[in-house]
Amino acid sequence: MQAKPPSDLTSAVRRAADVPEERRVTRLGDWVAPSQGRSPAARAGGAGDGGGDYNRMEDAPELSNFEKVASAASYVKHCAIARVPVLGWLPRYKWKEDFFYDFVGGATIALICLVQTLAHAAIATTDVIQGPYCAFVPPFVYAMLGTSPHASISSGAIAAILIADQLQYFHDLEERTQLASLLALISGIWLVVLGLCKAAYLVRFLSQSLISGFVTGGSVLILEGQLKNLLGLMKMEHGVGFIDTGRCLIQALPQTNFVGFALGIMMMGVLQLMMWLKKYTVARLKQKGPHPKWVKAAKIVSEMKELVLVALSTTFAYVTAQMYGGPILPVVGDITPGLPPFKPAYDLPASRNMLETHYRLQEFIFGGFLVALTSFLTTYATSKKQALHHGYQIDASQEMFALGMAGACGSFFGSFTPSGSLSRTSLASEVGVKTQMSGLMKIVVVGTSLSFFTPVLYYLPKAALAAIILRSTWTLVDFKMARELWRACKPYHVGGLTRDFVVWWIAFFLTIFLGVLYGIGSAVLFSVLMIVKDAASPRVVVLGQIESLGNIWRDADVWTEGRTFPGILVVEFRGPLSFACADYFMEELEKRRMNAASTVDIVVLAFGSVHDLDKSAIEMLRELLTEWRKRGVSCIVADAKSRVRLLLEQYFASAPGKGKAALLDQPAFMISLDDAVNLAKRNVARRTRNTGLAVPPEDAGESLIRNSTQGCGGWRQGGSAATGQLGEKPGEDFARATSAAV
Repeated sequence: MQAKPPSDLTSAVRRAADVPEERRVTRLGDWVAPSQGRSPAARAGGAGDGGGDYNRMEDAPELSNFEKVASAASYVKHCAIARVPVLGWLPRYKWKEDFFYDFVGGATIALICLVQTLAHAAIATTDVIQGPYCAFVPPFVYAMLGTSPHASISSGAIAAILIADQLQYFHDLEERTQLASLLALISGIWLVVLGLCKAAYLVRFLSQSLISGFVTGGSVLILEGQLKNLLGLMKMEHGVGFIDTGRCLIQALPQTNFVGFALGIMMMGVLQLMMWLKKYTVARLKQKGPHPKWVKAAKIVSEMKELVLVALSTTFAYVTAQMYGGPILPVVGDITPGLPPFKPAYDLPASRNMLETHYRLQEFIFGGFLVALTSFLTTYATSKKQALHHGYQIDASQEMFALGMAGACGSFFGSFTPSGSLSRTSLASEVGVKTQMSGLMKIVVVGTSLSFFTPVLYYLPKAALAAIILRSTWTLVDFKMARELWRACKPYHVGGLTRDFVVWWIAFFLTIFLGVLYGIGSAVLFSVLMIVKDAASPRVVVLGQIESLGNIWRDADVWTEGRTFPGILVVEFRGPLSFACADYFMEELEKRRMNAASTVDIVVLAFGSVHDLDKSAIEMLRELLTEWRKRGVSCIVADAKSRVRLLLEQYFASAPGKGKAALLDQPAFMISLDDAVNLAKRNVARRTRNTGLAVPPEDAGESLIRNSTQGCGGWRQGGSAATGQLGEKPGEDFARATSAAV
């Protein structure tokens, strides 16, 4: 006896049958009830103008010439503010409320920048004055174009690593300094073009494991390179690469300046004490107040630890120089005072020579691309963190454009590639910076320092700079991630991270032994190949029903207790079904069908993870389903969504010819996996009755039909209902099948 459909199912079926044909096969979100689309007369009496058609909207009134001009002007204004944000925030700037905080915050960060940029110039192996130049023009340009009020733009350690890698083949200091400006111009142009093309997504190819591996490898190179300044080896040969530099260090060890070495060790100890002080004061300030005044003062001093170290070490070098008639340890020496002069980067002697001879020009261009992406990634990551903390939005493409313009403009004033800094950006938030005005204030402090205080830096010991670099670089060494990835190094299908482990070590070793360019490039290439491999061979798994977890469906290979049903194979494809993986999908599906424990009569395809289909995949499905039809194997697709469902309905809902059944054995396509399996079980039971074979007790007779009908609460949201007639006429049109059920 056939089970009676529930009343709500019946009404749902009738409503679905009333939907016009042009609205029936569509996205779920586009469905509109027929009553909402009819005219009042049609809704009242079932007739009237338009019948079941939708009412046309009245034509919008034509705009006057004045309104058109105003609209165009508003659009131009919006575009101008989006490209040059200072036009938006400066007219609304709250001078009385925000200027004090922006000035104090900008001045504080500028003083820290002066010291950090000297160290970063040493990392980049350029003239030390080029570091402070990065804190002059680039912050001003970014303040005009950037969207983050807290981003601190000047030099960065990671960008300096990449710059040093590109400059290692040039032995002369002045030549390296000039080529660093050319590299800033090249990387700036790359960022401007990418920003205008809204290509910020390219940084997604730099995975966390890749960045960690290359930064750790680059940090090892920095630590090795700064041993020269720590030991005072001023006559050491210039080495190229990790091994060659190590050989030069060993040969120059007899030249060690023990006074400078001792000072460097002491300064690293001072930096460590300052870091402990900062950690202690931060913990105290997080506790309930009131707090002693000295706690906040100590925290500010610990934030400016580099400035304290420079003051102490410079004082020591000056006093000892007065006592002994000259410096007793290597010092920075003369620094050109004054603001940076305007000199186009491409017109410098070293740059002209490279452009004319093309020596390493190709490597410079590609290296500039990597420098651009890495500096942007560092800057955007730190800015995004503050944006989330303070609740404002930043535009990734505009940030890329702003950073590129900052680098390109800075290259005309002797700067190398600028970058953001996590520590300085976090400090900007802590000292109360409100807007981008702090960047404008920074150039006042930096410009004043360059004009009047550069003679003070004559006695700055190189060992002190090396101490700053060595202690700060040590925090970049990330062997912790390597250990975590090693512990997670297990097969991919059981949650392993073997690929990330391999990427980390590729980036690490190749960065050390072949350079940063090859390290990043090889790791990116390996990562992209893995992405292509995943696209060409997504996972195809056989599903089993886990009764102990509420009858959910899981991978039968992992959940061995999963229940399967005789004659039914439930398979899930986890990825887009496109030309890249169409043949692979067919091969894997056939392999699982032929290796099934029992003869497969119906294949249920769980397409919940399939978010795209293309023409190649559709033709592959047509070929496969046609071959299955010849062998008596039918197919039901479950959980298909959006575009995938629309394509399946379009190509497989109707019969391919007269006298032929549809290739998919289902009357509806909005169907859950549970409903699809229930439908398959009923079809298997019907086939078994027709052939006169025994039916398994748990799936037999009217009990199966009744349970299947009652358990299948209808197709998903607006489709047909599962009734006693479902499966009797597989492949028929949706409306006819559901109408027959009623």
